[in-house]
Amino acid sequence: MMAVQAAVKVWTSLRAAVLILVLAFLHFGFSRSMLAQDELTAVPNRPTVSTPAQPVQPGVLETEWGIEAAASHQDINGLLKFGISKNFELRFTNNPVTADSGAHGVGDTALGFKYRVNKDSGYKPSIALMYMAKLPTAGDVLGSGETDHAFTLLVSKDLGKHHFDFNLIANLLGRPHGGFDRSYLNALAWSHPIRGKLGATAEFSGTTSPNPLTPATAQFLVAGTYGLRPRCVFDFGMAARITGNIPDAMFIAGVTYSIADVYRHHRKSATVIP
Repeated sequence: MMAVQAAVKVWTSLRAAVLILVLAFLHFGFSRSMLAQDELTAVPNRPTVSTPAQPVQPGVLETEWGIEAAASHQDINGLLKFGISKNFELRFTNNPVTADSGAHGVGDTALGFKYRVNKDSGYKPSIALMYMAKLPTAGDVLGSGETDHAFTLLVSKDLGKHHFDFNLIANLLGRPHGGFDRSYLNALAWSHPIRGKLGATAEFSGTTSPNPLTPATAQFLVAGTYGLRPRCVFDFGMAARITGNIPDAMFIAGVTYSIADVYRHHRKSATVIP
């Protein structure tokens, strides 16, 4: 009976995911306003755990939305990014809908930035630093109820058509009675175009144990991507547990979309000769 209930939950989540993606396809694929604008190029952070060192283009406001669906956990997650300059990016994340083992509500929120130190050139990889502060908007039922801090080293490299992203994240996890637990996350992702607008990605990731009550985790992810337009990229795939208290299998799907170039009007005005 439990297995049947779990299957029903996954199927319901998958139907919701398909509906979200179809609506997004219709909106992004056939929007007249989008077709009329100059093309932008999206910089997807999805669907992997790791984040590329490359920031979004200067002046570009970009968003990512996705769903995760497993037997015991489902959520809708969002990320908003804005390119302050060619190397500096502001970031805002939130899970507006989270369901975990029967409980459901709003997830946590995080604010931060990414700064690229070095661009990919020759034998040198692209290197960036990222900081995110988690605000406990989920409370202590769907979250820890505490403020966390994440300090990340991001390394990205293109080798021909192969792209690699490596992340090392130091997490300071707030304790209920003060102080922090420490956990480290390692993630290595690979991506490669397949044919036309299709691409593939795979990733190993894992976290160390933050305390004696919480074991380490590790998972493997495989996904496909479809670039509907340079500014709009869909993704879909599965993540599988290797070890730890995480779902055995989780379906993931989402979209990355460059909304607008906020600096575009200013740049055009600057080129006008009075």
